Amino acid sequence: MINEAFQSAGQDRYLVVVADDFGRSASVNRAVAMACDAGLLTAASLMAGGSAFEEAVGLAGKYPGLSVGLHVTLSGECPVLPPADIPDLVNDNGLFDKNPMRAGITYWRSKDKIASQIEAEVKAQFDKLEGMGIQPTHVDCHHHLHMHPLLFAVIAREAVRRNVAWIRIPLEPWSFVFGLHLQTLDMKAVFMRLLFGLIAIRNLRMAGECGLRVMNNVYGLSGTGRMNEEYLLALLPYVKGMVSEIYLHPDLDSSPGREEMKAATSERVIDRLKAFGIRLVGFRELTALLSPHTGSAADPVKYNHG
Repeated sequence: MINEAFQSAGQDRYLVVVADDFGRSASVNRAVAMACDAGLLTAASLMAGGSAFEEAVGLAGKYPGLSVGLHVTLSGECPVLPPADIPDLVNDNGLFDKNPMRAGITYWRSKDKIASQIEAEVKAQFDKLEGMGIQPTHVDCHHHLHMHPLLFAVIAREAVRRNVAWIRIPLEPWSFVFGLHLQTLDMKAVFMRLLFGLIAIRNLRMAGECGLRVMNNVYGLSGTGRMNEEYLLALLPYVKGMVSEIYLHPDLDSSPGREEMKAATSERVIDRLKAFGIRLVGFRELTALLSPHTGSAADPVKYNHG
């Protein structure tokens, strides 16, 4: 059943534009601030273990309209807990494995042994945000490692316990993958959509059972490392579904990051959104528009990953 708020709004399409890795470094934080000033960015996913975490928290306070969520980190970065508390999750340098695929395989092979350590670290990351006065509006994971069957269950349960409304399931519509990527014979995009589509079946069901909301479509997987202004402009005609998300990785200290920062501050992109009648919103505003929630994924929106 369509919620009354959406009935009164007609068939409006809503888009959340998210910056991942918030708090990872000062250069990422500066890029996020620039994107907020430009008016395109509506949300950011904050790394609790990031080297510029405190600075990011201060910046978030300057942008009260920005929806801030937790970017759970279990690969490639620093943990929040002391390495001695999670010895099976970190290397000799006290860091998570840089390779997310290798980390995922290790977590699965040792799942019985390390489950409690993963739960403790995920809780600590949520605690760190809440300790700084941030109630996360959403949760996702560095390198999408939360799609791992073991990790998704842990993160979803903790998110529900913390009253987090949204969890990311990175699925792009097939019409977009075929329309924008197959014409250039980008078979990696097709493979990733197949892979994540299979992984998502279980996670979508679990999200619905937990009462967590998910987007109709999430864009960014096919464009990893190349989400520049032109790519974003080419992507927008394919945005479908009532609620969608585009995630970016703006960073002033890397060439791809600078290109994504330019995309996130592009007046052309904002004008194209207006032309398509797509409304920019944050997770907090979207949650209010969708209330009440009856417990099924993306309810009361008709769920479709075309």
